Amino acid sequence: MNIGKKIRELRISQGLSQEDLAIRSNFSKSYIQKFEEGEREIKSSQLVQLSNGLNISISELLLGTTYTSEEFGLRNIEFREGYKINFTQEVFEKQILSELHGKYDAYNRLEKILKATILFQNPLKNFDVIECNKDVEEVAKYLRKKWKFETTPIYDLVSFLEDLGVKIFEVDYDESFAGFSCWEKNTPIIVINIRNADIPRRRFTVLHELAHLILKFEVSEKSENIERFCDYFAGAMLLPYDSLMTYIENKNSISLEELKRIKSKYGISIFAILVRIVNVGVVGWDKYKEWKELYMSWKDKDSPYEGVERVSRFNYLLAKGLNEELLSKSVASQLSGLPVKVLSNNSFSKEFVL
Repeated sequence: MNIGKKIRELRISQGLSQEDLAIRSNFSKSYIQKFEEGEREIKSSQLVQLSNGLNISISELLLGTTYTSEEFGLRNIEFREGYKINFTQEVFEKQILSELHGKYDAYNRLEKILKATILFQNPLKNFDVIECNKDVEEVAKYLRKKWKFETTPIYDLVSFLEDLGVKIFEVDYDESFAGFSCWEKNTPIIVINIRNADIPRRRFTVLHELAHLILKFEVSEKSENIERFCDYFAGAMLLPYDSLMTYIENKNSISLEELKRIKSKYGISIFAILVRIVNVGVVGWDKYKEWKELYMSWKDKDSPYEGVERVSRFNYLLAKGLNEELLSKSVASQLSGLPVKVLSNNSFSKEFVL
């Protein structure tokens, strides 16, 4: 069933005329007619309006339809290795697409109200296509220098990318799902699963998805090679070559304590560190397999990374809008999905008087 027919069925089942739905969803009657007859593409913000007018979730509106849109083309959806997928791809895409539409529309509206829209500038737009690991290493080194990290750790990666104009959204899904990225016109979007409590893995996923957004590849490049290059980029961004070499250059071995220190300082998993050592050519994959088995016997002696990596810019803008009276509490409630009472009782309403 196409989404126009679904809208018509839902409207009629609720006893609404096209004019009724138009009033409830803030459209003209002709818009509703064109939506139902499939003569007009339904965009992100319009899906939100229609779901509000029908008093259902976007997910309920999309499920069971063949809804298509040029917005949010879902590509390179990443599932975690070794996890069994307990859902069909089609149902999953409809669910996550519906959530993304709602979150994106609220974020976009909040930025426009506060005049705080950030236009993302791809720092690699003039770079050639990626053809080998050396190209990825050079790109990562260039980015770290441009972003003034040089060889230092990247703390609070998610907030840093948000401030560059990358919209990052959190969802809570089956653990097998790690994340994905897409473009909405000129806006880069990354979606991460907060059910993945392994913060180094979350950081790695964010950078892997960033690579999909800003690196260039030949159209004919195999997907497995693209995934490998994106993994290489994530490792190189988290642990720069020069920093890694200070730990392993001119040495015959590296201890678990040294690996734990690198993990703690740079926010990168020990497995990713070992792969990074292989990627820079210090050892081969056979040695990595030995190390992996050895690490599994050490795993209970590993230490967790203390970073957080949570999306924060939306809440920051929400608090700013409330504090500067650019938003009413009812509008803030509508955008955030939080009841007015909750907004009044938590940190959004707290001030430090200057």
